[in-house]
Amino acid sequence: MGKREQKKWDLLWGQGATLVLLCLLFLAGGIAGCLFAGLADREGAEGLRDYLIDYLSLVRDGDLFRALWPVVWGEMRYLLAVLLLGVTAIGVAAIPLVLLVRGFFFAFSVGCFCRVFGAAGLIPGLVLFGLPALLWGPALFLAAFQGMAGAQALMRRVVGESRCALPFSPRYWVRAGICGTLMLACAGVEYAVVPVLLRAAARVVL
Repeated sequence: MGKREQKKWDLLWGQGATLVLLCLLFLAGGIAGCLFAGLADREGAEGLRDYLIDYLSLVRDGDLFRALWPVVWGEMRYLLAVLLLGVTAIGVAAIPLVLLVRGFFFAFSVGCFCRVFGAAGLIPGLVLFGLPALLWGPALFLAAFQGMAGAQALMRRVVGESRCALPFSPRYWVRAGICGTLMLACAGVEYAVVPVLLRAAARVVL
């Protein structure tokens, strides 16, 4: 009985440590993204300002059109990377890096708006990037969490633990399907809802 309880706590601790690791790396990427956006030199900042003003001007005037497929691919690529890495042993190291990169680009994108427009830049930044994050965030973290479990099990087999059970049950793939559905919903929101809200946000900051 004691050994069973010990194994249970070891399993919970391992899962908790994995989740903490993923969160910390996403946060570290976000911090790096904010710093990178804020440390651009004067010439780079002026170029960024011109670009964002032109971009929001096109959005405000209704002259910017985004095709659906690039939007879907932009959201699905991170999930697909995590799902593929989750069925390989290298996913143990590579999946956390995906979270690090995702956190960097998310914070960097919002930080660029704040760098150019000050606090008011949070409005278009959060509309354009924060609103979709409400859907892709849970999907990506769930996929990364269970992908790490699969990658860790495969790594144990590589190092000789042939009896290590693999977590690729039907429930695993159902959760993967749920993550994919959330990503598609995110792409739909980004394609249909975000442009309307972003047009209103552009009128505020310009």
